[in-house]
Amino acid sequence: MNKMESTKIYATIIVVVAVVLFFAGYFVYPLAHPKAKTSTLTSSITPGTIWQRIEKRGYITVATSPDWPPFEFIDPNTHQIVGYEVDLMNTIASKLGLKVKWKPMSFDAIISAVKNGEVDLGVSGFSVTPQRCNEVLFTMYHDVTEVQLIMLASRAKQLGISKFNSLDDIAKYHLIVGTGSGTTELQELLGLVKKGIISSSQVKTYPDFGAALKDLEAGRIDAVYAETPITTWWISTAPVKLVVVYSRPYWPVAFVANKNAIVLVQKINGVLAQMIANGELAKIKAKWNVTTPP
Repeated sequence: MNKMESTKIYATIIVVVAVVLFFAGYFVYPLAHPKAKTSTLTSSITPGTIWQRIEKRGYITVATSPDWPPFEFIDPNTHQIVGYEVDLMNTIASKLGLKVKWKPMSFDAIISAVKNGEVDLGVSGFSVTPQRCNEVLFTMYHDVTEVQLIMLASRAKQLGISKFNSLDDIAKYHLIVGTGSGTTELQELLGLVKKGIISSSQVKTYPDFGAALKDLEAGRIDAVYAETPITTWWISTAPVKLVVVYSRPYWPVAFVANKNAIVLVQKINGVLAQMIANGELAKIKAKWNVTTPP
């Protein structure tokens, strides 16, 4: 055997060994490294399946916290959930060939219910924030609010308060401020607590904004931190005089959906865009006296 033949045989042996090792690895690897199990829930949800399920059953389940007039509240005469966002959602659903099943729950439970698939949509004056965008999908926004700190006019006069330059002025007057649990307003107030500007005892949370208003009217708290148009509604309907001592532009407002509800959100956005263009949204806003701050 000459050197050239020896080299050829050696190369052939290397190729054969490599092939054998490849196939051995191919069959052994799944046993040594089994595939991670895929969640049945996750694997069954694709960007279109949520919409397909809704379309098939003919209705959409919507969670709301009906304590935010005029967006959503309980009509004292009919005991039905009514309001600006209620009319808006019902109109959108109708245009999509659907009915709406409203599911009342506390505001701070809605996002979890949407994420877990307990409901299809959350419609409850949700501010579009970067933090929430990490958790849910938002539809295009239908309104922009203004955040306001409101007080009894008599209490503001007693303390010599006309207008605050910033929310930090709560500390100057040692105010006890009420707001809704799970809201962006609560996060702002807790931010002041974290910075040491105010104490935690100065912040009182409520699952129902109506309860916060009652405590304000009774003098159990000094102020309520909320948004238009609920503050505007309160000022025009409360039996006592309320005043705004602090305000600034705030977040846009939209509906919240599951991260996988891409087609559903696309469908809603298409209808909402059309309603903006043809003036239908403006008519619903006018009905409920909802005005967008400049």
